[in-house]
Amino acid sequence: MSKVAIVFGSPRKNSNTHILVDEAIKGLNEKGVDHEILYLNDLNIKGCQACYYCKRNDTTKCVIDDDMQKVYKAMEESDGLIVAAPIYFCEVSAQTRLFVDRLFPYYDMHLQSAFPQGKALSFIITQNQPNKTLFERHINDFKMVVGMLGYERKEDLLVENVDKGYKPMVTERPDMMDKAYKIGLELLN
Repeated sequence: MSKVAIVFGSPRKNSNTHILVDEAIKGLNEKGVDHEILYLNDLNIKGCQACYYCKRNDTTKCVIDDDMQKVYKAMEESDGLIVAAPIYFCEVSAQTRLFVDRLFPYYDMHLQSAFPQGKALSFIITQNQPNKTLFERHINDFKMVVGMLGYERKEDLLVENVDKGYKPMVTERPDMMDKAYKIGLELLN
């Protein structure tokens, strides 16, 4: 059975980001694709220590024995990855930045990927700001770093002008809900 790892970078469950992930999961379920959600905020993950253990030992295994090991395992054992994160203060959440920081073992010193190839990747990103292009540079840099692992990039979703408790929820945007569903439905096609 095919499997997708979902890296969930919002500290708030039942948020707009979570609602969109649930829609993507509906699409995965319709295709019979198994999934695992990794709630970064619930995991104990340290930042990269720049110890270069992975580089000195020519390994993709990080020496830090924390919950990031679960994330690595899920990514390696899956056929696809969905990274879902909100934009907080111009960039993806701190939890998501920490995840990206710890992808270092998968790159050699020339930024070539040592990650298993042929897997699919989509991003689901939410932001409070109504201007979709306001943080575009930061979002694109984030997507580039994750994408350099060698994933086959699929459809992405950026939903602007949503914020739980302050602005309308994404459930009032059926077009965005449908796009999230299609991410799950089409990710492994």
